[in-house]
Amino acid sequence: MTFLNAWVLFGVIPIYFIYKKHDHPNKQTKLLYLSLIFMFLAMARPAYKNAYVEENFNSHDYIIALDASYSMQANDLKPSRYELAKAAIKKLIKEHPKDRFTLFAFTSSSLLISPPTTDTEISMMALDALNPKYILTKSTNLKNLFKTVAKLPMKQKNLIIFSDGGDEHDIASLAKIAKRGSIIPYIVATATQKGTALKKDGKYIKDFRKSIVISRINPMLVDLTNATDGKYYQLTSLKEINKLSNDLQSQQSKKEHIKVKRYKELFALPLIIAFILYFLGITKLSQRIFVFLPLLLFLPNKSHAHMLDFYYAHSAKTAYKEHKFHDAARNYAKLTPSQQSYYNLASAYYKAGNYKKAIEFFTQIKTKHKALKQKIFYNLGNCAVKIKKYDRAKNYYINTLVLGDDADALYNLNLLRKLKLKTAKDISKMMPQNQSKKKNSKKSSAAKKSSNQSANKKTNGAGNSKKGKQKLSRKQVSKKRRGVYKFAYKAYEKINKGYTDEKEPW
Repeated sequence: MTFLNAWVLFGVIPIYFIYKKHDHPNKQTKLLYLSLIFMFLAMARPAYKNAYVEENFNSHDYIIALDASYSMQANDLKPSRYELAKAAIKKLIKEHPKDRFTLFAFTSSSLLISPPTTDTEISMMALDALNPKYILTKSTNLKNLFKTVAKLPMKQKNLIIFSDGGDEHDIASLAKIAKRGSIIPYIVATATQKGTALKKDGKYIKDFRKSIVISRINPMLVDLTNATDGKYYQLTSLKEINKLSNDLQSQQSKKEHIKVKRYKELFALPLIIAFILYFLGITKLSQRIFVFLPLLLFLPNKSHAHMLDFYYAHSAKTAYKEHKFHDAARNYAKLTPSQQSYYNLASAYYKAGNYKKAIEFFTQIKTKHKALKQKIFYNLGNCAVKIKKYDRAKNYYINTLVLGDDADALYNLNLLRKLKLKTAKDISKMMPQNQSKKKNSKKSSAAKKSSNQSANKKTNGAGNSKKGKQKLSRKQVSKKRRGVYKFAYKAYEKINKGYTDEKEPW
C-alpha cells in the first residue's frame, strides 16, 4: 500500500503534542483526537497498486495534399476538378472524426494549410480559406510534396493525394523519397481519361509548339502507386470516395497498446471511521440519531481539486500583479492541471521571458472553444517571434486568423512579411510574370509609400503580447466581418516561391 499525498501525514505530529498537553483526557476527547488522525489518513489518500493495465487507442495520422495547380480548374469533372476534390476531402474528414488530419496544398511548392489536428471544424475552415486565385505557381511538382511530407515527425506517413498528376514522370525518384520517408501514398486521380482543353480568359492555352494544351490523368500515377505499395483511385463523383474511406476504415483494427499504472484508492475507509468516531465523540446515545443526518453532507465526493489551490492561485495572482513573473509561474505550476491553470502558467512564463516554457504549456491546452484556441495560437505566434522562429510564427498567426478576425494577428503577420521583403527587387519577385510594367511600377510605388508610412508609426513589434495596442486602419480591415479569415495575397508566399522558374505553368 502507498499514500498518494503522504506529506499530509505530517499533520498528525502537532495533534500528538496537543493531545499530550491534556492531563487526563476523557473518553470523548480521545475519540475526537482519534477521529482527527483518521481524517488525516483519508486526506493522505491511501491506495494500493494494481497490475499495469494495457489500454488501446487509435494511432492514425493522415496527410491530405490537394493539387492547386491551374489544370485543376478544368471542368471535365463538375463543377471543376478542384471543387470536386475539395468536397471529397470534406466528406473524408467528416467520416473519420477520430483520426488526425494534416492538410497541404501544393503546386510547384507545398503549403501547410492546417497542422495535424482532430478538430474537424479547423480543417474545414482552413480548406475553405484556401483560394487558388492567389497562388501564382500553376504547375504540379510531386517531388517537392514528397520531400516536404518526408520531414514530418510521423513514423508512417499515410499521404492522400488529390491530383491529376501534372507532367510528372520521374517515378524512380519519387519511389526513393517515399521509401526513405516511410510514405504510403493513396493517390486519388482527379481528372478523366479523355481530359479537356485548358482555357484562360476564354482562350485556349497553347504550348511552345502552338498546340492546344489538353489536360488528362497522368498515367504515371498508376505506376507510382505500384512502385510505392500505395493505392490508386479515380475520382469521378463523391461516391468514389467511399472506397478510399472504407480502406482507411479497415485500418482501424490496428491499435497501439500502452501500459498504464492503475491505483485503487482506499481513502473512503479511514474517512468513514473518522466520521463514526467524531459522531460518537460529540454525542450522547439519545442525541446520535439527530446528529447523524447533518453528517451526510460530508460524504466523500469525486472532486480532484488540490486543497491548497486557493492559496496558490491567490499567491500567483499577487505575484503576477507585482510583476514577479517567475514567482507567479511557480505558484501556477502547483495548481491542479486545467485549461485555465496551464494558460495562466504559460502567460507567466511568457512575461518572465521563458518563451520555450510558454510554448510547452500553450501547446498542452486541449480545447474546442474557438475563442480560447484563437488566443492560444496568437500567443504561440508571439512566443515564436521572441525565439526568432519567424516561419513558425507566420503559421501560428495564420491559424489565429483562420479562426476569426484578429487585428493584432493580422498586423503581426504583415509585419513579418515586410521583414523578408526589404528591397524593391524582393517585392517584384512576388509579382506574376504577366503583369505589365505599368502595373508593376504602380504597385512598387504603393508598396514604398506604405512602408514609409509604417516606418513613421511607433509600433510595439510582432512579439508584443498586450492585445489592443496594435491597431489597423479601417481600410486594412474588411468591411464585412464574417468570422472566417480569407488568406491574403502574401499568405501564399511559401507556395509561390520559385514560380519564375516554371516552364509550362498549367
